Amino acid sequence: MPTIADFIDELDSIAPPGLADTDDRIGLQVGDRSREAKRVCVSVDTSDAIVDLAIERKADLLVAHHPLIYTPLTSLAADDPVARRLTKLVRANTAVFVLHTNYDTAPGGINDTLAGKLGVLDCEPLTARKSDPFVKIAVFVPEEAVEDVRNAMAEAGAGMIGQYTHCSFRTPGIGSFVPLPAAQPYVGKVGKLEEVEEYRLEMVCAASWAGNVIAAMLETHPYDEVAYDVYELANEPARYGYGRVGTLDEEVSVREFAQRVRTTLEPEHVGIWGDLDKRVKRVAVCGGGGSSLFKEAVKAGAHVYVTGDTKHHDRLDAGALGLAVIDAGHFETEKPGMVALAERLTKTFAGSGAQIEYIE
Repeated sequence: MPTIADFIDELDSIAPPGLADTDDRIGLQVGDRSREAKRVCVSVDTSDAIVDLAIERKADLLVAHHPLIYTPLTSLAADDPVARRLTKLVRANTAVFVLHTNYDTAPGGINDTLAGKLGVLDCEPLTARKSDPFVKIAVFVPEEAVEDVRNAMAEAGAGMIGQYTHCSFRTPGIGSFVPLPAAQPYVGKVGKLEEVEEYRLEMVCAASWAGNVIAAMLETHPYDEVAYDVYELANEPARYGYGRVGTLDEEVSVREFAQRVRTTLEPEHVGIWGDLDKRVKRVAVCGGGGSSLFKEAVKAGAHVYVTGDTKHHDRLDAGALGLAVIDAGHFETEKPGMVALAERLTKTFAGSGAQIEYIE
C-alpha cells in the first residue's frame, strides 16, 4: 500500500514546488507523510463541504488546488472557519496536500488541461514568470530494459519537445565491466570481464525536472551501478507562466466558441463581452481568476480570452482593445485540471490498492 509520502513524491514530479509563487502556501498542510494512503480524494477547494465529504469518504489524503492555510495561524479556536476545518481533519486523521500556483504553471496542469478541453492547440504560456534551461540525460541500458527506462524517464518529465512527448534517441554499442567482490551484477560474474550489448539512450528535459527524471531512471534500470551523463544544452529555455494561448483548428464566431465553453465546462453562468459575430481563431485561457491578464492576451494576439472572476473595468478595457472576454467561473475553469489529476494518479497507482476519486 502506498504511503502519503509516495503520493507527495508523485505530485511533486507533476508540479515541482519550484514553480510556485514565493508567497504561495503549497505542500503538506496537515498530516503524517509516513501513513498509508488507502483512499485519496482530489478536489479544487478545501471548503467545509469538501472537508466533510473527504472525512465521510474516510480519505487518508485530500489533494486540493486551493490551500487551506494561507497565513500563519494564531489559534485553533472553533470560531475560526479554517481552524475548525483543521481540527476536523486532524481528528479524522485525514492529511491535506496542496498544489496551487505550481500546478497552474506546470506542463499538463490547470491551464494546459483547460486549453485542451476547449480545443486550443499549439499552446504556449500566456505570461513568462520563470524560465528553465534544458539538459540532456544520456544513460547506458541493456537492450531488454531500454523501453522500460525510456518510459519511466518520460513519465517523470523527460522527452518533451514542443507538442511531442517520449522523444528519445538511442544508439547501440558494447559496454564492458569487471564486477568487484561487493558488486551484485545484473549480468556477468565477479572478477570476470563482461561485455554486454547496450543502448545509449538520450532524452532532454528542463533542468528543474532532471532530479525526478534521474530518480525514475535509476529506480527502473536493472543495474546496481548505472552509468549516465547530464549535459547542459544551448536550446532556448523552457518557459513557465500563468495561462495559455494557442489556436483553434478552425475559425469560429465568439458566439459559437462561447457555446463550446458552455457545453464543455458546464458552468452555472457564462458571461460574454464583445462582438458575438466576430470570427476568432487565436484563444487565450487562464484557469481561476485571470482578469488582470487581459493585456497579455492582447499582446499574444488572442481574439478571445476565457477565464473567471473578471472585473468590470478589465472587461471594458479588453473590449476597447478588441478582445472578447468569456467568464466561465473560477471553479469551473480549474475543475478540469483537478479531474485530470485524479485520473493521472489513478493510472500511476493502479494495482497498488489505493482508491482515488475526484470530489466536489
